[in-house]
Amino acid sequence: MVMTMSILSCELRPIPNKEQQRQDNIERNRELLEQFNVLKAKDAIHHALPLTVPTPAPTRIKIKTKSSVNKQVNKTRRQSSRLRGVEPLPYQIEQDDTLDSSIQTDVSMHSLAEDDIWDGKLLKADEYFNKVICEKAIRTQGRFLGWVNPELIEKYQFEMSASEAWEKNGGGKYSLTDPLGVKKKGSTVRVNAKAVAQMMFKKNPNMYFYRHNEPGVSQWTGDWTLEEKEMFLKVAREHGCGDKWGIFASYIPHRVGYQCSNFYRSELLPAGLIFDKSYEYTPSGRPIYIGSRRSNA
Repeated sequence: MVMTMSILSCELRPIPNKEQQRQDNIERNRELLEQFNVLKAKDAIHHALPLTVPTPAPTRIKIKTKSSVNKQVNKTRRQSSRLRGVEPLPYQIEQDDTLDSSIQTDVSMHSLAEDDIWDGKLLKADEYFNKVICEKAIRTQGRFLGWVNPELIEKYQFEMSASEAWEKNGGGKYSLTDPLGVKKKGSTVRVNAKAVAQMMFKKNPNMYFYRHNEPGVSQWTGDWTLEEKEMFLKVAREHGCGDKWGIFASYIPHRVGYQCSNFYRSELLPAGLIFDKSYEYTPSGRPIYIGSRRSNA
């Protein structure tokens, strides 16, 4: 009887406050989940997903072996149109010794194609140009053999040779990197080439006229006129050309030495108006310098 009363007293013992509070929280959370349909959504997702996730198939990685890397590929050897027997474009020469403008576009496209398949062999001017051009061309050894324009010699009292001009205006050992002789040994400071050239008017006229016009004369830019081209060809015919472009430019008003050099290589040589022994041609007619690597200023 006593044991039965003890059991009943245990069953009727009130639940502690903390435990009651925990159960109340669980019940409240369940009600909230049911209110937002979270439990139903969770069950739906659980039944929709597969029990196992498929493993992706392994990807096979190819590793290049040494033999495959060093495997030689047979390439077709490129040849120029001349070696392949393709006839060159018919160059037409007008009275002013320039290419006919009607075929210049075709020549340009042909040049790009030729250079793309060029085998590296250069052609002499007499091999590249036709007979008419070869007969009319001015021929030079790639050197200018004259001195400053006589009109400027008289006007500014230049000396009569490069050596006299150098010695009588200070002399000293010439250095391309230090023409004024003021640079300290081991110094890496770069000088203003145009400013230095201006200081060499009497001592080194070639250096001066390479970057400057006659004092007081403006420099022209842009395309050369027909009169300028004829003047250039006249000087080349009388004194040669190919170096000492500053001295050469003293004969061409409003143009400086580097302009004469650029006009020579970009216009006159490709047109075949001057044959320079220091230049040979690609199959497309692009002049390539083959002379010694001396200063052409």
